[in-house]
Amino acid sequence: MSVYHYYRPTQRSLFNELMGDFGRMDRHLVPFFQGRTSSEIVNTDEKFAVNLNVSQFKPEDLKINLDGRTLTIQGEQEVKNEHGYSKKSFSRVILLPEDVDVAAVVSNLSEDGKLSIEAPKKEAIQGRSIPIQKQEAIQQNSSQ
Repeated sequence: MSVYHYYRPTQRSLFNELMGDFGRMDRHLVPFFQGRTSSEIVNTDEKFAVNLNVSQFKPEDLKINLDGRTLTIQGEQEVKNEHGYSKKSFSRVILLPEDVDVAAVVSNLSEDGKLSIEAPKKEAIQGRSIPIQKQEAIQQNSSQ
C-alpha cells in the first residue's frame, strides 16, 4: 500500500512562496486603499450630483472636463523626494442624463477634500394639444 495515495508531498519553490506572499500582501492592502477616492452619484428629479472624496489630492492636481454630456474627473499627483518617486492617479468618466442642464454644471471642493459636482435638471417639456385641420381648409389656405 502506497502512502502517497493519502499524502502527497508538495514541491516548495521560490515562485510559489513569492505568489503566496503577494496574495497575503494583497489581502492586507485592499482595506487600506478602499475608500480613498470613493464616489457617490445622486440622481433625483431636481438635480444630478457626483460626490467624491479627493482628500489625497491638492486642488491643483484635479481636473474636471465636460464634453457634451460626458463628465471627466481626473486627479494626478507626483511626489519626488530623496528616497524616490511615486505617482497616484484616478479617473472617473460619467455620462450625464439627457435631462441634466449641462450649461449649469458647478463644482465645489470643501476643506476636508470632498468634491461635489452638481447640475439642475431641465424643466420637462410640457405637452400641448395640436388641432387637426381638415384637408379642405389646408387647400383653401394654400391657394390664397
